[in-house]
Amino acid sequence: MARKPISDLPPNLTLYVNNLNDKINVETVKKSLREVFAAFGGIVDIVAMKSLKRRGQAWIIFREVSAATNALKSLQGFPFYNKPMRINYARSKSDAVAKVDGTYVERPKKIVKREDLRKGKTAAAAPAAAPAAAPAAAKPAESAPPVSQKSIQDRIGWNPQQSVNAPKAAPPKNLGVAEPNKTLFVENLPPEATDTMLSMLFRQYPGFQEVRLIPGRNVAFVDYQNEYQAGMAMQGLQGFAMTPEVKLALSYARK
Repeated sequence: MARKPISDLPPNLTLYVNNLNDKINVETVKKSLREVFAAFGGIVDIVAMKSLKRRGQAWIIFREVSAATNALKSLQGFPFYNKPMRINYARSKSDAVAKVDGTYVERPKKIVKREDLRKGKTAAAAPAAAPAAAPAAAKPAESAPPVSQKSIQDRIGWNPQQSVNAPKAAPPKNLGVAEPNKTLFVENLPPEATDTMLSMLFRQYPGFQEVRLIPGRNVAFVDYQNEYQAGMAMQGLQGFAMTPEVKLALSYARK
């Protein structure tokens, strides 16, 4: 039977996320995903596994369908550790959701035959071998008040319509005051910007080392390995729209 097109999948509590950077430690990925997706609502669980077959993908299980829907629309294509996330609704109900709604049934363990091992058939295991918190397709029950797209973008500092390669705004007036060096000074950050969000944005450029967000001041410092790499990042992200109203202003940090 043909697989159901992703576009026809009904809204549900669980999002399936793929195209994740599989070179990042799984626990780090889960922690970063929680920080990014929690901006949209309560999260029941995040499932990501180390196995070769499951690398580069994760399942985000929300408490409300409306939160999952807003996250899908707003974070589609978000640059997560150098790679744009691909997000869809999950195809089947997760164990975490089933336990909450009382429909959970323990999955029987799959018996692997010796000949299957020889033929490599275990890679195509049946649904019983799916992750413990496989994708969810819970019945929509939107009880949470709708969250406006603008408030979401303000909270996470991401505008899905903005491309890193889009035309850049004019450089800020103070650009060039400091001599070129490996550290950038970033201004005009949204109040809810986090180290994780900024790291995922700036690490798209070679030589990235770290972000140092200054609490309460809406500014940050970003370190690269050398001044050339810092200059490339500044040129690429100058005027990047963190929200529809707020654009980044970058300059070299003063020594």
